[in-house]
Amino acid sequence: MKTADIPVIEVNGTPRERGRIYGETAKHLIANVVEAWRADLGSFGQNSATENANTNTIDPDVYLSEFFLQTHFLNSIEKWTPDLLEEVKGIAEGAEQTFSNILGLQLMDEEWIFGLRRRLNKPTTKCTAFGVPNQENGISYAGQNMDIPSWIEGAQVLLRVMPTDVSPEALVFSFAGSIGLNGLNAGGLGITCNTLPQLNYSIHGLPVLFIVRSILQCQNIENAEQFLRSIQHASGQNFILSSLDDMQCFECCGTSIARYAPKELNGRVMHSNHPLTNNDKSDLSELTRGRRENSEARLASIYERLGNMSRSMTLDDIKAALAAHDDPDNPVSRRINPANVGNSIGYTAGSSIYEFSDVPRLHLAAGPPCETAFDVFEFITSTRQSIEY
Repeated sequence: MKTADIPVIEVNGTPRERGRIYGETAKHLIANVVEAWRADLGSFGQNSATENANTNTIDPDVYLSEFFLQTHFLNSIEKWTPDLLEEVKGIAEGAEQTFSNILGLQLMDEEWIFGLRRRLNKPTTKCTAFGVPNQENGISYAGQNMDIPSWIEGAQVLLRVMPTDVSPEALVFSFAGSIGLNGLNAGGLGITCNTLPQLNYSIHGLPVLFIVRSILQCQNIENAEQFLRSIQHASGQNFILSSLDDMQCFECCGTSIARYAPKELNGRVMHSNHPLTNNDKSDLSELTRGRRENSEARLASIYERLGNMSRSMTLDDIKAALAAHDDPDNPVSRRINPANVGNSIGYTAGSSIYEFSDVPRLHLAAGPPCETAFDVFEFITSTRQSIEY
């Protein structure tokens, strides 16, 4: 998708009203996503040495029924984020979709873990994130590449969640029907997330997308960290909480939270899809061992490019790091392969850069940054502000 073509969907009102606006606005896109997602659920074969082994198919209705029966995510959502549950219900109503389908869309990482438990060949190598505070002119940067299944292509959206009495306006990158993958709020707080499938999961935890949106309702990093530590996490995830003056990185899982803060980087942080400090490994960690090379190569690439402490990083440096193909077999930016669109092989569906200065801004590429231009999105207006690069 060209970034200039990404739908910017402004939502406001009560949580239910926000969801209905979203669902009505993106109704046709959501219908396409639900169809592709359900087909994807049934496309995985048993785990093998082949990345895309499809030795049998799965009835998505049966699979989803078992997924919901064997997990307790809905209870966790009701407990910790009842407002976002209302929003999900509103999306289903506005898009004229079943609640179970729209709820399922919010649980992609948790469903991946469920699939791995069933020895399905689910993807686990996705997303590369960073934070670099106090660069030229006092500007700080954070962000990530969001690597998700190729059937997302063409369904990317940017949500403009308008402020309430208790939460600031937020710009949230997502795909149609999802409440959000990552984002930045007008208070100058950003969040990135990348899955750590090696870490413990919890069928009683709060799913990651609800965590992301809840963080974007916070006013500062301190409030955000308090929220991270007040809940149980459904799956292994790394979160970078970012602001003008601070970057904090947390490896979270169903049984623990560990902060990652490498002293040699003096506040900078980079991360991919393997744990660097949390040792609470799950019984599924062995299933991801063969994919660690990809995560390590991406981490080495972005570390080499953004970890040079002898100089400040510019916006161009950040873009180049996110677009890198230093290891051609394991690139940071995964191009769209026409042969893969419509299936589960991942690609970079979006690249987000949070710029923290006097006024926070989002730089977004709605596709692989090695071949997709960035636009700039600002707060307190529903009109996209774009800059030619």
